[in-house]
Amino acid sequence: MPHFKQRRNARPGLRSRGIRAAAVALAFGAALTACTGQTAASTSGDPTGSLSYWYAPNTPDAKGVSDFVKYNVTPFQKLYPKVDLQAVQKDVNNINQNIQVALAAGKGPDIVTGSGISIVFPYAQAGYLEDLSATAKQNDWQNKLLPWAMESSKVDGKLVALPQAYETLVLFYNKTLFEKNGWTPPKNQQELEALASKMVAKGITPFAAGNSDYPPATQWLVSAFMNDVAGPQKIHDALTGKIKWTDPAFAKTMELLKEYFDKGWFGGGVKKYFSTTDPQKYTQLASGQAGMYISGSWEFVTLPEYFKQANSEFDWAELPSLSNGVAQNFPLSIGNTLSINKKTQNAHAAETYLDWQLNDAKTMWANVEATGVGPLPVHINKSDIPSGVDSRFARVYTSLQSASESGNVGYTTWTSWGGKATTFISANADKVLNGDESVADFLKGMDAAFQSDMSRNLIPTPYSTGEATK
Repeated sequence: MPHFKQRRNARPGLRSRGIRAAAVALAFGAALTACTGQTAASTSGDPTGSLSYWYAPNTPDAKGVSDFVKYNVTPFQKLYPKVDLQAVQKDVNNINQNIQVALAAGKGPDIVTGSGISIVFPYAQAGYLEDLSATAKQNDWQNKLLPWAMESSKVDGKLVALPQAYETLVLFYNKTLFEKNGWTPPKNQQELEALASKMVAKGITPFAAGNSDYPPATQWLVSAFMNDVAGPQKIHDALTGKIKWTDPAFAKTMELLKEYFDKGWFGGGVKKYFSTTDPQKYTQLASGQAGMYISGSWEFVTLPEYFKQANSEFDWAELPSLSNGVAQNFPLSIGNTLSINKKTQNAHAAETYLDWQLNDAKTMWANVEATGVGPLPVHINKSDIPSGVDSRFARVYTSLQSASESGNVGYTTWTSWGGKATTFISANADKVLNGDESVADFLKGMDAAFQSDMSRNLIPTPYSTGEATK
């Protein structure tokens, strides 16, 4: 979630809380290092020369640095020993700002990382990034990336980034609790409301929820309900300017979310929701005090340990449809992206690095197995997935592949809405839940923020999904 969860390459579940690691250079590290190869760079054939890359590891400690080097530096250098790949660690909370300042000064790393396409968008519009369209065509990226991935990475028709990670929102549930009571994950509104009533009757909170540790987490629920009540088609219409965010479908979305909060179905109600910490909500889900939990695929880093301690088991299901005519779907979130600095003196090596990232499935899955990061948005061969990867986590991505190919995917606010609208949602969604702001005023404010971004051409390209392809 780029604008408020600046954590890529930081692990999503960590959400960068309290991380203030000092930047540590693995090879060199001036804040405004110019893109001038220290050794002669080739323009064709085997790449040579120096290549700089600023990164923020999964965790800002020795293991995080070691893992990054192991899966993002060493394998590439074994294949291309004539390239001096210089990886420089940066603070996850400041890396986007560091890169923005450097690019504006005509400097910065050769390989530009961004914690989402909305971060990369202004870089491209300012002319800081290389057009990757020719590289993508030459290396057949179209047939390697999932259908929506290249669409979402274009600015003004030019491909400016390679999505390096992606996520989705799902319905986690306490499988042990469900099996004990003979329950199944709900697929629609009627099933959800019937199940929630049964849980309440047993003294169980239907959904574990709380944003005390991370207030912007409410956006996850807003995104889930937008896709499951209004639906991807309505969202696509709003993203493309056909309708406004004040449309009745979005009003229905926010009203239903508030209704469920008012009933105490999420975290026991608003007051408890605002005071519940992450460890508390995870413990409630694992212990069976709560039955379900709406969140992202990044939670696979955190949930297993809590369920192990509780001697219980969890699983996940697709989010239920909460409106007639809206199919179940997977809202997509683009995590980290890789681009190339237009000022680079070693474009050939940089292009080779991006293409290597896209094609080295063995290293990608070894990284997934060891660190819990998500795979690239590529076509997956099940035989490539190591046995050590949690089968539930692997199923998320094989399911996403099927959903992507059929267009059965949706959108997340932090990936597709634009910076101002996302910031507005983060600052105001809680006000709707506690009754301090009406749904109508919330949607008016969100629409105004979105229109501001749209007038400046700052809305990421909406990819096609389901009915939105028509």
